[in-house]
Amino acid sequence: MQGLVPYRCMNTSALPAQLKTLMARQQLSAAELTRRTGVSMASLSRLLSGKTAPSFETMAKLAAALGVSVADFTQATASKSAPLQDLLQAVYSLEHTDNSPAQAARLLEQAANGAWVAGAFDALANPAAPRVQVISSQQVGTRRVEVVLGFPHLLVEAGSLVGVLSVVGSALTGTGAKLLDVHIPSTLLRTFSGPRLGVAGMRDLMNKHGRPLLIGTIRPLAGLSARTYGRAAHEALGGGADITADPTMLHATPNPHWRERARFTAEAALSASRETNEFKAHLFNITAPTVAQMEERAVWARELDMTMVLVDAAAIGWAALQSVAEFCQREDLALAAMGGRALFGDMLSEQLQAKLLRFAGADIVSTGSPLRGNVANRRYVQGVLAALREDTLPAAIEGGQYVPQSFGNLAAAMPAVGGGHNPWHFARLLDAVGNHTAIQCGGSMFGHPQGVGQGATACRVALEALIQAKGEGLNLAVEGRNVLAKAARFSGELKTALDHFEEGSFLFGLVQSQPRPTEGSVLPRTTQPSPAIAPSNVLTPFRKPVRPEVTPENDSAPKDQED
Repeated sequence: MQGLVPYRCMNTSALPAQLKTLMARQQLSAAELTRRTGVSMASLSRLLSGKTAPSFETMAKLAAALGVSVADFTQATASKSAPLQDLLQAVYSLEHTDNSPAQAARLLEQAANGAWVAGAFDALANPAAPRVQVISSQQVGTRRVEVVLGFPHLLVEAGSLVGVLSVVGSALTGTGAKLLDVHIPSTLLRTFSGPRLGVAGMRDLMNKHGRPLLIGTIRPLAGLSARTYGRAAHEALGGGADITADPTMLHATPNPHWRERARFTAEAALSASRETNEFKAHLFNITAPTVAQMEERAVWARELDMTMVLVDAAAIGWAALQSVAEFCQREDLALAAMGGRALFGDMLSEQLQAKLLRFAGADIVSTGSPLRGNVANRRYVQGVLAALREDTLPAAIEGGQYVPQSFGNLAAAMPAVGGGHNPWHFARLLDAVGNHTAIQCGGSMFGHPQGVGQGATACRVALEALIQAKGEGLNLAVEGRNVLAKAARFSGELKTALDHFEEGSFLFGLVQSQPRPTEGSVLPRTTQPSPAIAPSNVLTPFRKPVRPEVTPENDSAPKDQED
């Protein structure tokens, strides 16, 4: 690792004369230099005449052909280095590169400063102006180099994730580098509000402590009327789910209209809360083309007494996400940032996404499953969870943290772990992610053979049985299967679920040639009707009170009274 170095600005005003001198010294013609470097004759002619400025790659080719270093072509001017603790640090990776660590560092530094060549007004610039600095550069593979740049915090607008990404993204222009991680200094940290509720606030809102929250993502996402869609949410919530959620890709389809969908799901949550004597909620998807439309849908959800909304974080962008987060904080709404991991995957790592979503103010953030892949994937997912929940992150490469990060007083965001889980996976999942999280279920809840309510009950029974076993000191990774088998003896819904779903199989990312019962769907239940609403004088769009028929058996007085 190299220490903190001052900013260096490339000055190529003397490049034509230097090229001519080196070519004459080695008796190289322009044609021969073109053949060695691959630079066209027209481009070389413009360089020799001083009519154009070369790129870094072109200068590196010329230097290699002439047997000199790139530094021989440049003149360096130094400026004052800013303190390391005040710098916005960004970690970059250059793969399949032939540049040395010093060359890669200079390449990214010049791209970040926009100083490929000296400008006419450079002499008039304030010498104390903030400049991007190279903090370190090292070789980490055969043809891979990692570079850490330091950006003065004065370049970033207060409380702006757009400013952070715009500034650190400047070093990616024309360099082929990839952004790995970002450290936000305490000077900028104070300007972000973070989640309004976070883990502690969500637990207080739901009145659920000591166990993960259970979220059911409604299936199918298309083809249901607004009333049927609300019925699906009502049955899942009544069966044991704490929260139901719209799919991330369900925005504003013609049928059902988003206003009707919100109306019926809001009524489903309120009705299920009355029936179960537990607080229930629905995550209403407000993703829309413009911020104004998203705010309109959030207001509609608030007027229906909804307590939380959902957005597709990657689809709406960082500026829209921060706008919606600020609006939800004013309207007393919890914000869930779902989806987007795959869409952002090539640009930002999941660990960096989680960190930025926490800074943006998301209360719930969807994450991947630690059960997929090998041990390295589990450690990486745990690093993503740490970025959402921990107060301080140490540098841990296996967890995706390349630089340490302190979150100060920012509340912890609640991760929502999804990925096709069924009750068989809950034991290993709890062992990996802990209690301060939410477990997302879709197909295992809505694809239960006996219906949606029974699917939610099966998931809830499995979750609470495992939490009880964990509290008794059992190792869930070892005893989880026995705990589920014992709980299934007292729960027919769980026994059916364990028999129906293959042990260890995921219901996500599978290619199926024909429909199978494990696919999420709302099934009619004629043999096992839903229970009647309690109290009986409460009417909802999903259930009607059934007056019991008077028969001689239930109308007769008790035998002890007759005697």
